[in-house]
Amino acid sequence: MTSSLLSAPTAQSLEREHPEWRAWLAILAVAADEAAIGGWDDAVPSECSAREPALAGTTLAIERTVAERWVRRLFAASDVPALTKAAERTDALALIEAALDLDAPRLEALATAAGAPANAFGAVAPLAAVPWLQACGRRWTGARVSEVAWCGVCGAWAALAEARGLERERRLRCMRCGGDWRTAWLACPFCGNHDHRRLASLVAERTGESRRVDACRDCSAYVKTVTTLAAADASSLRLLDLATVDLDVAALDRGFTRPSGLGRAPHVTVVERPTRRFWRL
Repeated sequence: MTSSLLSAPTAQSLEREHPEWRAWLAILAVAADEAAIGGWDDAVPSECSAREPALAGTTLAIERTVAERWVRRLFAASDVPALTKAAERTDALALIEAALDLDAPRLEALATAAGAPANAFGAVAPLAAVPWLQACGRRWTGARVSEVAWCGVCGAWAALAEARGLERERRLRCMRCGGDWRTAWLACPFCGNHDHRRLASLVAERTGESRRVDACRDCSAYVKTVTTLAAADASSLRLLDLATVDLDVAALDRGFTRPSGLGRAPHVTVVERPTRRFWRL
């Protein structure tokens, strides 16, 4: 294993290799910057749900001005004038609630109401949920030990698997909240198939075993596996997903797919929290 294979990609290195990704990388940078703002931690519920996932049925109480500021910032990063205008005509609380469940019909309805191009709106809008989800992930990763392919914190399907450390422990990772949980080798996390004859691995010549596809012939699902020395932080996972897009192409060419939507929708309710006011006596 060489250090170049173990190092996390950066937005700058990806932009040099793929200038056509510049606009999307700018949007991801804004989402990562917003997720680092400590104020989102204040909106994490004091207790997680007893159900699965941990966010199931919880409530996000957020000031409308905070939500509106974030949605405007996110859509402006797209550099698509129609999306920038749409932010002013979109209920930010409703948008974040729909994004938390990846509610495609509701997101499409919001795009239509705002007069926004559906494809661009549908690509960017799900990121509206990321700052709060990552705050929840920081608080609750480890609170659930999942034995399936969806995240025990937010219910999203695992985006990547890490073969981590010298022990090469297999850890599934959630790209929405940064969830991190252990899973068995020689088993499909999506359907539980343990028959090694029905499992497949696709290995690229350039990277070898350090970056590969693990797939299942029973359910046709796949997950990308990367060798790492330590866990990637939540914001780096999206960059790592982009850096391994060649593995997605190889898997799709062979008839394997990534599950769509969420493994378990959390059905979070977003409500307006009264704006805090400070009075000088």
